[in-house]
Amino acid sequence: MDYIKLNGISFDTEVAISAYKRTLNVVHGDNAGRVMSGKMILDPIAAYYGRNVTVFRRGNNYKGLDDFWDFLAAHILDDQGVLLEAADGQTTVSMRCYYSSAEQDLESVDGGINYWGPISVNFIPIDPQVTP
Repeated sequence: MDYIKLNGISFDTEVAISAYKRTLNVVHGDNAGRVMSGKMILDPIAAYYGRNVTVFRRGNNYKGLDDFWDFLAAHILDDQGVLLEAADGQTTVSMRCYYSSAEQDLESVDGGINYWGPISVNFIPIDPQVTP
């Protein structure tokens, strides 16, 4: 897979996707829970299909990876989230998402310069894709 855009900005030439995971999260209301018989009572409100994406640098393009990180850092507090567009099978998903964290391990230090590894970020949809 080699397609990812955030807020319409294509990062394809800068980074490549090394891991791509779909997530499914069902949110239940206040009436959900176990009753005295042990039965689980469900109160589904909505379902959200998110994406967990890990990107890595293309070749020695550390700047491209740094630019992706800088984009995430600059938009983490946007109250409208970000528009994620990414390849998904034979089609493309497009959804407004937020993320509460991103991870990146240090690969090496050379001459006082930090070289960072792949970035993993969990994009959580703002709007549900399925409602009862």
